[in-house]
Amino acid sequence: MNERKTYFISFDKERISEVSVPDTVEYEVNVTEDELNIFRTIMRENKHRNFLFATRNLLLKPFNEREVDEMRSEDDINLMRAFQFIYEYGTEETKQKLREMGYDPQLEDFKEY
Repeated sequence: MNERKTYFISFDKERISEVSVPDTVEYEVNVTEDELNIFRTIMRENKHRNFLFATRNLLLKPFNEREVDEMRSEDDINLMRAFQFIYEYGTEETKQKLREMGYDPQLEDFKEY
């Protein structure tokens, strides 16, 4: 059986750690290793999309706004999946922090992770 452990997720440092780091905006979650791997997949998809965005649109087609808008929309959906995951598995303090930022779990429905 997978045991739940506490992790700290930082978007700005792009890291997941078992130890809180001072002076970092991070979100505390309690997840199993399998659940953490799901979150890592969400983040990996976002990094992959960022790379594709740069190569396909900035270098090859800098003025293709339609494709840029579609990629931005996909990025927004993926980011909302990440926040939904953090909210679902976050501590009460993490949930409060997200609500204060304006995140409303009632408005999002991206449980495809």
